[in-house]
Amino acid sequence: MTEPEPQTPPKKRDPVLRAAVKSVAVSGLVLTVLAAVFSDFRAAVGVFLGGALATANLVLFIRLGDAFLDQKGPRTPWALLGFLKLLALFGAVYLILRRGDVSALALVVGYGAMPIGITLSNLFFRKEEP
Repeated sequence: MTEPEPQTPPKKRDPVLRAAVKSVAVSGLVLTVLAAVFSDFRAAVGVFLGGALATANLVLFIRLGDAFLDQKGPRTPWALLGFLKLLALFGAVYLILRRGDVSALALVVGYGAMPIGITLSNLFFRKEEP
């Protein structure tokens, strides 16, 4: 009988990065509510789309970064995927703005959820130093 190969346990998600993603998503929702209250529905939709893009971009950035750092071979495929992610982000923004339903300012305000959320997560959730 051959013994089964030991399996590596699944990688646990970093709680600091999870907190950053949650903070960006919550910041996007808060900005959306503020846009709905202080502006109009179209502005709120634009802010929501910007916040959703910021959250999705951060999630993909974290996953690509983890895969890039865990890889033991050449790094070229991950750099290409990172570039394609950037092109997809630009393409999504272009398509949203081309339709003309939302303003560029509302989209930028929503995308501002990323620096706000990351800053808040770093202020309130820090990794314990050994």
